[in-house]
Amino acid sequence: MDAESNGMTRRILISFLAAALLGALFITPAQSKKAHSTIPAWGGTDSPLRPGTGMGFCTYNFVFYKQGTENTEPTAYIGTAGHCTDTLGQRMSHPALGEIGTVVYDSDLVSSTVDFSLIEIDAKMVGQTNPEVLHWGGPTGIVSQEELQVGDEVDIYGYGLLVGMNEATRPRQGYLVAKNEDEYQADMPAVNGDSGAPLLHHETGKALGIISRYGFTVPPSTDQGPLMSWILEELAEAGFDVRLAIVKA
Repeated sequence: MDAESNGMTRRILISFLAAALLGALFITPAQSKKAHSTIPAWGGTDSPLRPGTGMGFCTYNFVFYKQGTENTEPTAYIGTAGHCTDTLGQRMSHPALGEIGTVVYDSDLVSSTVDFSLIEIDAKMVGQTNPEVLHWGGPTGIVSQEELQVGDEVDIYGYGLLVGMNEATRPRQGYLVAKNEDEYQADMPAVNGDSGAPLLHHETGKALGIISRYGFTVPPSTDQGPLMSWILEELAEAGFDVRLAIVKA
């Protein structure tokens, strides 16, 4: 190789290295960091912690999450009825997993009548959690007032006394007898132990609300409780920017 060719090769190599260095200098902070997921890394449908799971004298309902950002990991939550927990900071358990999280919101402690408690799931338990309701599947979204009509079928999966002791009778159905902007009334076989259980709108598979209390004073209703839209409103007012974890239809 003559001197002229050798010099040209060196100039090309220097130009290439300079371009590479210049490109490295202009990598954005977002490019230099590992991308964060905006939603938790849920476990599969064989996960032990799911909507409808028993928790002693009550039932866990839907799964929620706070979106992650570039600098923060997403946070996972699960709900139950407010009268099923006692204090903020209370540790909650699962029959097979042991302690799974901490109560961070209890409507009874903020003078709200929504009867809802939110439990922040421990990071190590997120992979043991799946948002799909036992037996029924879903929720595919949140049912709207327009979609919800008196007479509609509603689905529950809960651990009520006697009926909840057998897998064959944990999934049950009823029908909607009344509603307003905040609450529903339904005629359905829900009993003690079903408190907190997830309630689905059968036709759409969307989250309707949770089991809260008996409704015998307004026949033919047997159960009453908060609609999901009201639950999320109360959580937002308390400073919890959470979303319902949904399952694709």
